[in-house]
Amino acid sequence: MKKYIYLLFLIVLAYGLNSCADFLDKVPDSRTTIDSKKKIRLLLVSAYSDSNYSMLGEISSDNMIDNNSPDATGFAYQKATLSKQYDEAFAWNDVVSSIEEDSPYSIWDGCYKAIAVDNAALDAIAKLEAEGVDMNAEKGEALISRAYHHFVLVNVFGQAYKDNELSKTDLGVPYATKPETVVSGNYKRLSVAEVYQNIKNDIDAGIDLVSDEYYTVPKYHFNQKAAHAFAARFYLYMRDYDKVIYHANKVLGSNASTVLFKTYDTNVKTAYPTSEIYEWIDATDQGNLLLMSTLSTFFFSFFKDYCRYAFNRDARTYTFKSSGPNWSDGFPGVSVWSWDSNLGGFVAKLYYFFEFTDKNAGIGYVHGIKREFTTNETLLCRAEAYLYKGNKAAAVADLNAWTQAYYAGAPTKTPVELTAAKIESFYNASATNYVKPLNTSQMSPSFIVSPDIEPYIQCVLHFRRIETIHDGLRWFDLKRYGIEITHKIGADATTSILKWNDERRAIQLPQEVIIAGMTANPRTSGQTAIQQSPGYCTETKAVLAKKGSSETMTKN
Repeated sequence: MKKYIYLLFLIVLAYGLNSCADFLDKVPDSRTTIDSKKKIRLLLVSAYSDSNYSMLGEISSDNMIDNNSPDATGFAYQKATLSKQYDEAFAWNDVVSSIEEDSPYSIWDGCYKAIAVDNAALDAIAKLEAEGVDMNAEKGEALISRAYHHFVLVNVFGQAYKDNELSKTDLGVPYATKPETVVSGNYKRLSVAEVYQNIKNDIDAGIDLVSDEYYTVPKYHFNQKAAHAFAARFYLYMRDYDKVIYHANKVLGSNASTVLFKTYDTNVKTAYPTSEIYEWIDATDQGNLLLMSTLSTFFFSFFKDYCRYAFNRDARTYTFKSSGPNWSDGFPGVSVWSWDSNLGGFVAKLYYFFEFTDKNAGIGYVHGIKREFTTNETLLCRAEAYLYKGNKAAAVADLNAWTQAYYAGAPTKTPVELTAAKIESFYNASATNYVKPLNTSQMSPSFIVSPDIEPYIQCVLHFRRIETIHDGLRWFDLKRYGIEITHKIGADATTSILKWNDERRAIQLPQEVIIAGMTANPRTSGQTAIQQSPGYCTETKAVLAKKGSSETMTKN
């Protein structure tokens, strides 16, 4: 295979080739010309990756535990796992067993395919602009999409952003800005700092151009609010807090509480998560800003036959099943479903859709709809930024608004106001289940969390953990705050700790990419020994989908 061909695949589709049998051996010379506004708009439908980083982020974080490791009573299950890549990822080993859904390969491939579409569109847009055609809306969408997909890549495969100087020594990813005209391009990894600067450039160039004018369903494109929500998250990671607040304000308006996603009384509305999921991913809900259809089998790992790794025990207890600064007896307004509460559970937004390509053969694709940007998460971005700007009162107001939105879906609970006093009382040094040591100053001398705001930062991180459950963003939060993670693995509870400066906090590049010549992430430590599961899933996706729809689930 020609060097770095994985970056080129979708550009072939974008140029309309009818056959790719020999595209690896020669430069394509039969292309459909992208020469109109309509064609570019159709092309940009494909400018969104169908890959999903949720599984890799969740299983690498503290949001999942090993059910085959003994619990507090000494009891352990002997459960199979859906795929060997789960064993590898949970142990923070390089994932070498799979290129299927949810793997590092699928993330890399899916993001660069989307980027290739963006670059093809931008090239065609430049030619139309030279002819006097107004292409601002299309150009804005392509630039923001290109920035977003590089943002995912650098946060998965690179270390967390530290600061502009220290991040110059951390490996990032290639930043692709030109359409492919040769089969074997020359790509190199930029530093994390360079990637962030390129993302910033694309955001600055594109965000004011984004328009909602031509979308049939705006929530499946980078509409104006989704673009500003992305900018708020990006600048939060980069610690440019004035810009976080500016972009979040564009999303939230003058009264954030009126635009938040609010859950509902699930005990009244539905008795099964297949109905509840439609509420979470409702494209008409003002709280959902960008919905992405992905190919993911992550949900199947929660089936009771394959749930070695689960949202269970401490992970579930200290998010949804325990008290908080202004709630008790479980987080309000959100149901946790399970087949067996002892095995762990899930929130309905993780549920899947199955698309049959051949009903007789029982084959098809498993889709997960990812709520990539929401007003609720953007509100938490702003609250965090307010704290670093010294506006504690505004931060508390945002955090209170966030909790009240969830209280709105819990009619059996009386809403309790969140106050500064409650935050400081709850997130104290003795609350070790909620308060995790932060290593920000070790990561960068410019990243200081002062004692007077640390309880509030711990509150934000706790709320973000709840808000983004199953989404993979907890992993990014743990990385950017240098929070260390402990995984207990297997029947003998082998303890593995991922230190704040561990090289494995940057997921290893896919093996296929390394073999093709791309510089790998450094690995000076050995791989963690994995106590193998009793087995792996051998059932087809169609069988799993049928099983999921037929077995009885309960809320707990």
